[in-house]
Amino acid sequence: MKLYLQISLLLLNGLLIWGTNTTPNLAQNTPKPVPQTLPPPNCKDPQTTRDTIECGRIAYREADKKLLSVYKQLQAKLGGTQKKRLITSHENWMKYRDSACAFESKMYEGGSLEPPTRISCYARVTTQRLRDLDVWLQELNRR
Repeated sequence: MKLYLQISLLLLNGLLIWGTNTTPNLAQNTPKPVPQTLPPPNCKDPQTTRDTIECGRIAYREADKKLLSVYKQLQAKLGGTQKKRLITSHENWMKYRDSACAFESKMYEGGSLEPPTRISCYARVTTQRLRDLDVWLQELNRR
């Protein structure tokens, strides 16, 4: 009986070893999924939530980039106390932006309008801040 078990185990091990060497590798034969590319968002007339979010992101990024540029130019023209006031003002404005846009978007909390409302708010509020700082920069450039 002991010899019978040993022979059975040897045969079983042999089959397992043989099976692992002859089994085709299914991962190599499986075609790789083709990445899905989405069309660019329609920002002239957004019809989907995705378009609204993507267009809002684009508008926000552009406004934020311009705002940073104007902010740095304005900082360079100011000295001492006024520069500190600008920095404090801008820090307070960022807190305002975040809380105002959180309030606005939470009106639709959990719904599909929450993300587009938040990003649209960020774009709108940032664009307004850009206009405000640009007025001050133009005023300083006239002096």
